[in-house]
Amino acid sequence: MAGLGAKLWVAEEQVSAANLNGYIQDQTVMRFASEAARTAAFGGTGEPVLAEGMMSYLMDTDSVQVYNGSAWVSVGGGTGESDQIVLGVQVFS
Repeated sequence: MAGLGAKLWVAEEQVSAANLNGYIQDQTVMRFASEAARTAAFGGTGEPVLAEGMMSYLMDTDSVQVYNGSAWVSVGGGTGESDQIVLGVQVFS
């Protein structure tokens, strides 16, 4: 499921599983030990399905990647500048 966008939550509002998945889980930067760990987390019975726009951070390579609908691709870097990745936004310092 792709992210559902933004939602203004009200105090004591009950959160459904669909809202948790669509508004929160599908719109976070997921953290994995390695590419293999990330691959193992998707597609099996009871596991989430990949959706375009999902982001992940790989701890073994310190890299941020986004799923483009068919593959994980790196975010930022390669410019020779001093780059910083902050929640998927590239900032040049």
